[in-house]
Amino acid sequence: MTYSEYKLNDIEIPETKYHKMIKWLCIGIQTGVILYLFSIWKYLPDSVPMHYNNIGEADGYGGKWTVWITPIAMLLMYQFLTLIERRPNWWNTSVKITKENYKRVYGMLKNMIVTMKFIVILLFGYISICTGTGEMLGRWFLPVALILPFGCIIVFTVLLLKASKS
Repeated sequence: MTYSEYKLNDIEIPETKYHKMIKWLCIGIQTGVILYLFSIWKYLPDSVPMHYNNIGEADGYGGKWTVWITPIAMLLMYQFLTLIERRPNWWNTSVKITKENYKRVYGMLKNMIVTMKFIVILLFGYISICTGTGEMLGRWFLPVALILPFGCIIVFTVLLLKASKS
């Protein structure tokens, strides 16, 4: 049994100011999106955009109630990522965990998960608002929606490799 398997259930990664700030930003965005959709509900047309093509134009429409699909998905993703964030024994690392580096490595992984949670909430929140207003996502949305999460993974993988060797 390796050190990580033996000690993993005992690991508690402290919540930093960064984690708290992201948590409250995510809660604020989710609350704002839901309140906004409630406030415009009576003004929504019977048909709203529910799917967008690769250049951000609406290419599928649904009933007024479909405006709630994305915020519900956003809330579920937030809860799922929060659950993962709290369970280091579920995390898979690409580096060797040792007694000397486990705090740095798991701290870095938690930062990545928290950052990814924020990116997901931003993207889902933006889609929800666009669906409610009937606006296009914009040509820039797909590249940004790909660059942000993959960029996050790349940056944190590099930092993780450094943290495992320090």
